[in-house]
Amino acid sequence: MSAEVLLEEKLIKRSQQKRRTSPLNYKERLFVLTKSRLTYYDGKAEKKCRRGSIELSRIRCAEIVKNFGEIIPCQNKYPFQVVYDASTLYVFAPSHNSRSHWVQSLKEEIKDNPVVSAKFHPQFWQEGAWLCCRQAEKQAPGCEEYNLFGDSKKPF
Repeated sequence: MSAEVLLEEKLIKRSQQKRRTSPLNYKERLFVLTKSRLTYYDGKAEKKCRRGSIELSRIRCAEIVKNFGEIIPCQNKYPFQVVYDASTLYVFAPSHNSRSHWVQSLKEEIKDNPVVSAKFHPQFWQEGAWLCCRQAEKQAPGCEEYNLFGDSKKPF
């Protein structure tokens, strides 16, 4: 597997709240996309401390999060999601172009994954429910068809 860097940028991630008592917070991280994984680091590029890493083969969906007026409590206002295993990583880009570039690059890298989802949740999981369909189970099947080759460049 190649470690060639495809994309690298400081983005903001939302805590994944894998435990019920985990706080909801937002932290700036240095994200690095290679042909084999998406990794994020704490700190500066020259002194990286890895905080998380996802093998691209485990990613089921990479898509823009539709935001219908929900307040985004961080300076980056362009959210996208990376769904892998039983988790969703929410990432916030500084611009529409940045977000589109990340989503398109991720989609290109996962296009042959056997685990790609047929459906996904287009909005945030927030306060115990999906905002898109109000399902209260975090692992509930998606409510919208996932088009891996769709146009993620259009604004929502």
